Amino acid sequence: MAMLELSAKVRTQTGKGPSRRLRQKEWIPAVCYGPKTSPLPLSVPLNQLLKCLKDMGEETRLVPLMVDDGAQQTTKKVVIREVQFHPFKRRVLHVDFHEVALDEPMTADVPVELVGTPVGVAEGGMLNQVRYSLSVRCLPTDIPEKITLDVSHLRVGESLHISDLRGNYPFEILDDDSYTVVTVAAPESEKAHEGSESPTESGEGVKEA
Repeated sequence: MAMLELSAKVRTQTGKGPSRRLRQKEWIPAVCYGPKTSPLPLSVPLNQLLKCLKDMGEETRLVPLMVDDGAQQTTKKVVIREVQFHPFKRRVLHVDFHEVALDEPMTADVPVELVGTPVGVAEGGMLNQVRYSLSVRCLPTDIPEKITLDVSHLRVGESLHISDLRGNYPFEILDDDSYTVVTVAAPESEKAHEGSESPTESGEGVKEA
């Protein structure tokens, strides 16, 4: 897992003008808030933020945010809630951090990684991953990097649903039981054969004597 870290400075000036000047110096305006803290205006280095976003990908990750208020430095445990981009230039305009309480459960989206080659693929079937991430709830320090799912036992026509995963992990999965995560589809040749009947089978083209 890539090591994530971000440094930040407390902002004493807010508004469009100061924010624009920050971006010109390759610092991004930000705000940090939480259930027990008031919104704190910050600025973060653009290069650090871009690296952090790249390393995280689509994951929800706990990030140590080292905040310098000019007198001392404190570390907050945060998740990146929202990143605002310029609509045309795709430049980062603003970022929202949410400070989490380490002793309270939180919701996170975690990527799904399939392991093993399904039996059904050797039989000619096609592996189809329907869901690439799942919504889970657990303590912030227990958020997994990924959810590993063994699919080696799946045969043609078989699937794994959320209901099949319940109780297999030390965290709560919030998605609906009926959601399909992965399936092994029948070969295209079989689908075509099943979708077409001969004239005799369908009753068409048979003349009475």
